[in-house]
Amino acid sequence: MTSKFRYVLDGIVPIINTPFDNNLDIDFASLERLIDASIADGIVGCIVPAVASEVGKLTANERRKLVESVIEFSRGRIEVITGVSSEDLDEARDLATHAIRVGCRAVLCRVPARLYGDDNGIFAFFSSLAGTGIEMLMIQDLDWTGYGMNVDLILRMFERIPVFLCLKIETVPAGAKYTQVLQATGGALHVSAGWALPQMIEALDRGVHAFNTTAVNRPFVRIYELHKAGRRGEAESLFEDVVPYLAWSHQHIDVSIQFLKRYCLKRGLFSTACVRPPILTYDDYHERCGDELIERLIAMEKGLRGSGARAAP
Repeated sequence: MTSKFRYVLDGIVPIINTPFDNNLDIDFASLERLIDASIADGIVGCIVPAVASEVGKLTANERRKLVESVIEFSRGRIEVITGVSSEDLDEARDLATHAIRVGCRAVLCRVPARLYGDDNGIFAFFSSLAGTGIEMLMIQDLDWTGYGMNVDLILRMFERIPVFLCLKIETVPAGAKYTQVLQATGGALHVSAGWALPQMIEALDRGVHAFNTTAVNRPFVRIYELHKAGRRGEAESLFEDVVPYLAWSHQHIDVSIQFLKRYCLKRGLFSTACVRPPILTYDDYHERCGDELIERLIAMEKGLRGSGARAAP
């Protein structure tokens, strides 16, 4: 068994949405408002860019500028993790090297789709990425329809790649895998939950350390705090209030992105709700249902103000 100590990043660690102006350029003023508001809501870190950031529609230069800006706007108040996911190892290494150069010590990288099922290829990919000089590697075990990497491979990488300290599990199902990974590593591997946020109470019961939300953070910060304080019933009660939002927005990632941008617009964080094409249609029914949920969320958040969230900067 490895002698590693568990990486400490416990709480809510959102993926940062990318705001665009009416010309579909990155809106950095809106980005700064989002970072400040998220920190005030109680997040402990963030990941940028990733799927919810519309990373596939960003140029390499935009990815770099986005990271630089989030680091600048965060001003050391939270842990910033740079997303370097790529099918190309050289590109992932270049993005990791840039992250180090601009002051980011931690990166997230998903398992390349081309390597699914190739344990030796996955091991070699992440071993090479770790050689860039990063201090923390978070591997994203993402499989929208299956169980992702086998636990033996995860344990092998954890024991042999020193900077592999965190695992973001997004598989189907996720719950049992959290437990298997935590047991296999003696609880020393930091585990976070992403797309399985609708199973947050179960994940907390299983010992998951962090949760990757997006722009909606305050309710999840409070749920996390209540559960960790041994007030599971209160955590579950509050979680039941956010379930309608989770159930609806998680119907598809494209719906989620467009919903969250409208939420940010309504909160006064974003100047537009613009997204880059191609993206699934967000029609009149989406607008009506989404707007109703946004109103409920904002009212809920107002009621939670002061219940553990940080003071606004």
